[in-house]
Amino acid sequence: MTQDGLRLLVCVNPVGSNKPSCGGDRASEALAARLEQGIADRNLAVTVERIHCLNRCLRGPAMRIAPGGKFYLEYGEADIPRILDELAVEAGTAEDHPEEFDFGGSAPGS
Repeated sequence: MTQDGLRLLVCVNPVGSNKPSCGGDRASEALAARLEQGIADRNLAVTVERIHCLNRCLRGPAMRIAPGGKFYLEYGEADIPRILDELAVEAGTAEDHPEEFDFGGSAPGS
């Protein structure tokens, strides 16, 4: 997990390639937006990043927890609550990861 929480990579590869698009022609932009809303509603320590390939074109829509985490393949609208539940367990809420103070390179008294 990064200091800012987990990253959820969502393939939104646009239509027009010479193979089936994992994201662009399977409504992944709308699903990514719904995931972002659910993450915000639950105040999860997760950031959604739209990317253009997870190399799972035939099993899309596809997303993956980064770095090197679980793949979610062939997901849809009905899967969003379950995915959010899993992200909540793995990432926790933003309150679980308070930002560290930045004192400009040194802490007071040092």
